[in-house]
Amino acid sequence: MIRTLIEHLFVLSITLFALGALFALCFYKWQMLGNYLSFILAAIASCVNIAIAISVLFNHTAERFNFLLYHAIITYSFLIDSLSAIFILAISVISLIASVYSLGYTKLYVNKRDMRFFGFHFNLFLLAMILVVTANNALVFMIVWELMTIVSFFLVIFEYENPFHRKAGFVYLFMSYICAVFISVAFFIMFSYVKTWTFDFDSFRYAGDIMPAISKNIVFFLVLIGFGIKAGIFPLHLWLPLAHPAAPSNVSMVMSGVMIKTAIYGFIRFYFEFLTPSPPWWGIIILIIGASSAILGILYALLEKDIKTLLAYSSVENIGIILIGIGLSMIFKSYNLMALSSLAMIAGLYHVLNHAVFKSLLFGCAGNIYYSTHTKNIEQLGGLIKRLQVTAPLFLVAVLSISAIPPLNGFVSEWLIFQSLLNGFTIPSVIVKVLTAICGATVALTGALVATCFVKAFGISFLAMPRSEYAQHAREVPVIMYVSMGLLAGLCIFMGLFPVKIMTTINHVNTELLGVNIAHTITSYDWLQTKTLQTNFSEISLKSVTVFGLMFFAITVGAITLINPGFTKKIYKTWTCGISPEPRFGYTATAFSKPFRIIFSNLYRPRREIETTYTVPKYFVKSIVYIAEITPIFEKYFYAPLSRYVLSISNKVRWIHTGSVHIYLVYIFITLIISMLVIGW
Repeated sequence: MIRTLIEHLFVLSITLFALGALFALCFYKWQMLGNYLSFILAAIASCVNIAIAISVLFNHTAERFNFLLYHAIITYSFLIDSLSAIFILAISVISLIASVYSLGYTKLYVNKRDMRFFGFHFNLFLLAMILVVTANNALVFMIVWELMTIVSFFLVIFEYENPFHRKAGFVYLFMSYICAVFISVAFFIMFSYVKTWTFDFDSFRYAGDIMPAISKNIVFFLVLIGFGIKAGIFPLHLWLPLAHPAAPSNVSMVMSGVMIKTAIYGFIRFYFEFLTPSPPWWGIIILIIGASSAILGILYALLEKDIKTLLAYSSVENIGIILIGIGLSMIFKSYNLMALSSLAMIAGLYHVLNHAVFKSLLFGCAGNIYYSTHTKNIEQLGGLIKRLQVTAPLFLVAVLSISAIPPLNGFVSEWLIFQSLLNGFTIPSVIVKVLTAICGATVALTGALVATCFVKAFGISFLAMPRSEYAQHAREVPVIMYVSMGLLAGLCIFMGLFPVKIMTTINHVNTELLGVNIAHTITSYDWLQTKTLQTNFSEISLKSVTVFGLMFFAITVGAITLINPGFTKKIYKTWTCGISPEPRFGYTATAFSKPFRIIFSNLYRPRREIETTYTVPKYFVKSIVYIAEITPIFEKYFYAPLSRYVLSISNKVRWIHTGSVHIYLVYIFITLIISMLVIGW
């Protein structure tokens, strides 16, 4: 009964997304009507997928569906198990809110461009992500993976007349195809060890037992590079800070919130199902990459003045935090410490959900700012707290969440990451103990830098005086936009106050994935008779923290009132040495981040140019132009030499492109012969 219902709902969601894509194309003269219908159908389809995910998670079932299209070469096989369901839930919640948000945000483009293809690609993008995390066949997976890439490329270059957006789209597409090549090769290697000669994932789950170590290691690195590009790990992050700022904000919400998490799904599916058992050094490599991505991502975010680029680099940092949890889980699993492996995996998956929520909220609020001011440059903002009086507190909730301030959701997952790192000392290997200590220090430093970064993002954008005409004339966005963001802010609070509900749900995933149930060891009851979290090292109740915080606040206010009962608030003008306050007196984003540019100068390699113009040479200054830049070391020292090398090789082999069809047929014939020889061997 449940299986039939889930299958019908799954088909219904696919149908609704397809209808949403078609409706966007059908209304030529009433494009906004077509888009409204398109977004509404996308929202309904997302609700259907939420129902599917909840049904699978709470019924502890795994449902398989096989669809054989007419004259199709392959069977379209799909699987919805607990791991798929948790990602379907994240994707669908963000898709629902992004679809509702789009009803208001797309008014920005009314009468400015053809909107039909936006709704078309948006629906296909949401559908492709759902199909990626449910595909149960390698060929089907690659088909929907490429569909996800192509439709998101068209969304990235939506404002194609801008050269920056075209470059961002090209880099994104190029990196995505490299990603697809590595994943495809990994699939083909695994296919060669499948006795039934099928691309179904069910057969891949037994291939790891018979694969030799060298083949498993090769697949490990192929998967690491392939999915690492999509996730945006350092130094494979090149596309991410380009594509996210170029895409419309409602698309950035989905890309950063959940699209890059499809790579995390790929990591988990491969490393915990297809390639088991795994050696400890695999987890160590993932741990090192995660810690490096976390610290480098936030260091580059600190110096950004474009708010969406800042958020894009922050996504690199959060992917690093997630990989730390996954890497620790792999290490514990290799030492047969299954309970600790499950705890680390809970931490990683919890941060997947948390990041999806607060990063989507941040990008949505950034979209509100752009909608109101038509600029993404933090230096041109200021004073928005008086003009965007609803967006400002929503942005503040997101800032507190990503900065891991209790009792919001970001705190819980990072606290669990720290607990997992502390448990690293139970591993007998000295190298792992030292490494987990270093990673713990790195995560602590990263947390401090994240708080600093988002103090800059909020303070420079919303406080002080407007520093441009854009900020001066800002007005609040349509109601539908900040209402949808309010839902995300509510989720940030809910997931922080009720973490046990989330953890026990994720524990169902781990029970299926790792074969261990730790629900009884990570929960207890506090003085409020509500469930609290506990590990080997500490225990915490977010509801108790909230109650004590409110009590402390009430006691403080009461004490101040008793000490000074006649206290009144007095407002005075700001004293600026007798000069009227001006916007240029305010702190800028550049000035705020300069200490870090000095401290980490070996990483940033800063470059400064000063051009001074005089009315009277050497005596009366007319203007001073100050230009400060940092050196993109990965682009300069890794990608630039690599691209020059590839281009030089391409120039040398250009002679094979003769333009003759006969020669090309010979190439194809030779390739087929070589392929048959390799397969036969």
